[in-house]
Amino acid sequence: MDTIETASRIQQITQQLDRLIAEMMTLRGQVVALTAETSTNPTSVRQAGYFGMWADREDMAGQSSRAWLEELRNQQWRYS
Repeated sequence: MDTIETASRIQQITQQLDRLIAEMMTLRGQVVALTAETSTNPTSVRQAGYFGMWADREDMAGQSSRAWLEELRNQQWRYS
């Protein structure tokens, strides 16, 4: 192949790749839309299974997460 033929073939392949990528993006969007329609996602974060997962930690008892985090930081960084 000469240089012109090679450049032309590269351009054809690149155009095919661009077309396939666009098609994949369209199909991915359709999958996302179908998943959203059929999903049983909770309507609130409070209904999600992970909500309150730290509620039974003894070291957090009676504290807000912010207060607990501040106390933890003070303990960890005290000797820095």
